[in-house]
Amino acid sequence: MYFLKRHTKKIIPVFMALVLICSICVVGTLSPSATGTGSGLAEWALNAYKSHWKYVYGGAAPGAVDCSGLIYSYCGGARSGSEQLSSAKSSGSVSSGIPRVHGLGLYQPGHVGVYVGNGMAVDARDEESGICYQSVATKSWTKWFKIAAVTYPETGWIKYNDKYYYYENGQYIVNTNRTIDGKTFKFSASGESDKTPDNIEAKAEDTVLSLGSKGDEVEKLQKRLTDLGYYKEDITGYFGEATETAYKAFQKNAGLKVNGTADEDGLGVLYSDEAPKAGSKKSGEYSAKIGDESDKVTEIQEQLTKLKYFDDDCTGYYGERTAAAVKKFQKENELRATGKVDEATDEKLFNEDASQNSTYKSKGAVEVKPVVKKSEKAKPKTLTTVSGTLTKSAKSNAETAQKVVSITNKVSRKALSGESSNKKVTAISVTEEKNTNFVYIMLLVFGIIVFVSLLMFVVNTRRKALYSGAHTKSRKKENMTVRYW
Repeated sequence: MYFLKRHTKKIIPVFMALVLICSICVVGTLSPSATGTGSGLAEWALNAYKSHWKYVYGGAAPGAVDCSGLIYSYCGGARSGSEQLSSAKSSGSVSSGIPRVHGLGLYQPGHVGVYVGNGMAVDARDEESGICYQSVATKSWTKWFKIAAVTYPETGWIKYNDKYYYYENGQYIVNTNRTIDGKTFKFSASGESDKTPDNIEAKAEDTVLSLGSKGDEVEKLQKRLTDLGYYKEDITGYFGEATETAYKAFQKNAGLKVNGTADEDGLGVLYSDEAPKAGSKKSGEYSAKIGDESDKVTEIQEQLTKLKYFDDDCTGYYGERTAAAVKKFQKENELRATGKVDEATDEKLFNEDASQNSTYKSKGAVEVKPVVKKSEKAKPKTLTTVSGTLTKSAKSNAETAQKVVSITNKVSRKALSGESSNKKVTAISVTEEKNTNFVYIMLLVFGIIVFVSLLMFVVNTRRKALYSGAHTKSRKKENMTVRYW
């Protein structure tokens, strides 16, 4: 007790440091600020159900998710279900009632889901069931919680699933009439307004439509693509993978940049009288050949890589290795082996029944565009050309850097649009989770080592002090002089 009283001021800071380290290990790193809305998350979850996303353990990308990955793929933040609950802004028991809030998280031991309103929930359940849309009562949910990476309304209008809801005190109102801004609205049992509010304007559709867009403009796009023979699915008003594939086919036929994004220029061509119909490309026209450098070449290289004909970097430059890969593809698919991508080759290359090259061996080489083209004349080497050479070198480096950024952006877009394979998504997510757990364990071990070391230092200091005091007393006693007078 004497030891603890004397060294309390030393022990408490050490103890607090250990508690801080352990809390970081248990709770995890700080989550980013809110990046989504409750209604946005609810719509995201409903779309996952309607689009038949797959359940993939460890998946967190559109089209392939696990239970917590369904939430994470929308707003980021905490990755696991337990972390999403522990970092929540507020939470409560489901048995006591779920607040009328779109996009709440639902929890039961080992599983999470999303509350989408009107007593319904969406969750990525398992490989057999996939994404489920059911009443909250059919699942043994124990807690509801407000996700840290999502913002929730307190008062005002929101638009959810093309309907309008009004929030008061953090919940949408139901079974009532309200006069708002001089206009009377009737709200149903599910909270839907019978009228569109005047003081809130629906967001105008973006002039750029891409994967995930929805609304009247997307519906118009799908109808036009259907008329031209590119789109053969239902008109849904949602820009999904089928719409993207159809629009890419149109871009390719129209000679536009093939990226699946409908911008103002592309839409102008689509709705014009000159818009090409499916299969109307001119016969004998080459879309790519040696010496070309474009996004189209990058697409060809990526597709050849997918079919195992090409094992170099997709640089966007059509060189000898690209031509050799095309020639090999043409031979195996019974096409005229020219090494050039013509209409027939282009159509077969991007067709689902294109044959893969099972005998292709990885070379690991990188195909780089030559610095000097054959058409360029050799220049005399003089001292006056040194500055020009340096300028060209700098320009080449800048162009190379720009290509790297372009390729990186394409890979990112593909990852976000769910184009990466489910196996890759699973492997990455599982690896990241293992690495995170390893870091947490190492932090915890480090904290314990620091605590024990400091504790031993305090004890040793105490022992030295006691020994020094006893030794001093002994010396004084030995040096004491005895006087007899």
